[in-house]
Amino acid sequence: TQGENIADNGGVKESYYAYQQWIATARHGRQEPTLPGLKLSNNQIFFLSFAQIWCNKARPASVREALNTAAHSPGKFRVIGTLSNSPEFAEAFTCPTGSKMNPEKKCYVW
Repeated sequence: TQGENIADNGGVKESYYAYQQWIATARHGRQEPTLPGLKLSNNQIFFLSFAQIWCNKARPASVREALNTAAHSPGKFRVIGTLSNSPEFAEAFTCPTGSKMNPEKKCYVW
């Protein structure tokens, strides 16, 4: 679990940097067009796509069982933990400093 949580933090960070590098080089600094009908920036959609892979719905009994037996953190906490450690996420969503998703102290490994 700890290793995967660390990998989530590093993976989101590196993939975000790669996305920004792609914009800078392949698109010559021009942002991609935004998706019609969504009032989200492309950076917000980037982070939303990470969060979406961990979406699920489970009964309370299943959640308790998983907490006792699963080798991995629940998806909800993988998302909250990873994105709350990301200054880029906080900037994209203008999260106030000191809020749940933008704590003053963040965990950095790389």
